[in-house]
Amino acid sequence: MTQFIHVKPESCIGCRTCEIACDLAHGEHHSSNERYFHPRLQVIKLSSSTQPVMCHQCENAPCVAVCPVRALVQEQGCVAAHEALCIGCKNCVMACPFGAIDISLTPEAKIHIVKCDLCQQREGGPECVRVCPTAALEKTDSHAVEQQASARRHAVALQSAFLSLK
Repeated sequence: MTQFIHVKPESCIGCRTCEIACDLAHGEHHSSNERYFHPRLQVIKLSSSTQPVMCHQCENAPCVAVCPVRALVQEQGCVAAHEALCIGCKNCVMACPFGAIDISLTPEAKIHIVKCDLCQQREGGPECVRVCPTAALEKTDSHAVEQQASARRHAVALQSAFLSLK
C-alpha cells in the first residue's frame, strides 16, 4: 500500500509555509555557516490556483525503474532515496512525470537527492502537513483513495437511480 500526500488545491493559498517547513525538517546544513534552501516540494502558481508539487510515491515508480544503481527503491510504502549509492546520472529526474525529483551537488561535491520522503525520519509524519495553515495537505494511502473513489461511485449511482425514478 503506497502512502503519499494529497493536495487540496482549492484550499492552498500559496503561502509556501510547507516549503519552509520541509527544508527545516530535513536540516540540510552543508557547512558550519552556510544553509541551502532545498525543500522537497515546490509550490507552483497557476492562473487560477496554487498548489505544492511533490513526489507521488508511485507504486510503479518510473524513477525507481530507471535508476541503474538502485539509489531509489520502494520501501515502506514510499520511494526511498539512498544518496550514498547515487551516481548523479539524473535518469530519475527525466523519468519523473511530475517533475518532483532533483539531483544537486552540495558545496562539498556530495550528491543530494531532493525528493519527498514523507518525513519518514519524523515521528509526527510529514512536517508540511502539520504546518499547513489551511489544511490543504493530508497524508493518505492508496487504500483510502480506493475507498473514497468507491464511495463517490456509490453516491453517483444512487443519485442516478433517484433521478431516473422522477
